[in-house]
Amino acid sequence: MNFIKEMKKNKILLTLIPVVAIVIIIESVIFLGRSTKKLGPQLLKVGSNIPVSLNWKADKEVVIGKSDEVILNMTTKKDVAIDAVDLYIKYDPSQVSIEEIVVDKSFVKPSFSKINPEKGLVVVNYLVSAPKGFELKTGTGIDLAKLKVNYLGEGEVSFEVGEGTLVVENGSAKVLPFNSSGLIVKVTSGQ
Repeated sequence: MNFIKEMKKNKILLTLIPVVAIVIIIESVIFLGRSTKKLGPQLLKVGSNIPVSLNWKADKEVVIGKSDEVILNMTTKKDVAIDAVDLYIKYDPSQVSIEEIVVDKSFVKPSFSKINPEKGLVVVNYLVSAPKGFELKTGTGIDLAKLKVNYLGEGEVSFEVGEGTLVVENGSAKVLPFNSSGLIVKVTSGQ
C-alpha cells in the first residue's frame, strides 16, 4: 500500500508509465505490420550468388494417358550443408494425377510427404538429423522428388515450386536463396 501512495505523490512516474506503454504498443504495431520476406524461388539477378537451384527433369512432350516421371533436382553452386528442406510443388489436378512420390535414396527419408489432389499440391519435408547436415559439394545434386504422373488431357501442364519452399543451411539455420523456373509439359493425343 505504501508503494501505491508513494507513486501517486511522484507525478513523473504517473506520466512516464503510460508514455512507455504507448511506445511499446506503437513499436509492436510497426514490427507486426512490416511485410515479411517472401519465401520461395528468388528471381535470378545477373551476377547474383544464389547457391542452390531447383531444376526440373521430364519429357517436354508426352501422349495423353501415358504414365511418366517428373523429377525435381537440387543442385549447388558452392559447397553447402543442408539442415532441412520444405518442398511445395504446385500443379493442376484437372490436367494431371500424381500417383506416387519417390525420393532419392542418397538423401534422408522425408519426415512428411503428401499428395493433395484437391489443392493441386505436393508437400515433402526433409529434416536432416546428422550434426554436420547433408553435405553437397559444388556442382553436385540430388533428386528431391520423383513424381509418378498420369496426364489426363491434352494441352500444357505446368509444375512449379510453390511459395513456402525452404532450403535451410546447417549451422547458421539460414534460409538459403534458390532459383527455380517452372516446367511445362505439352500433352498430345498422339495422332
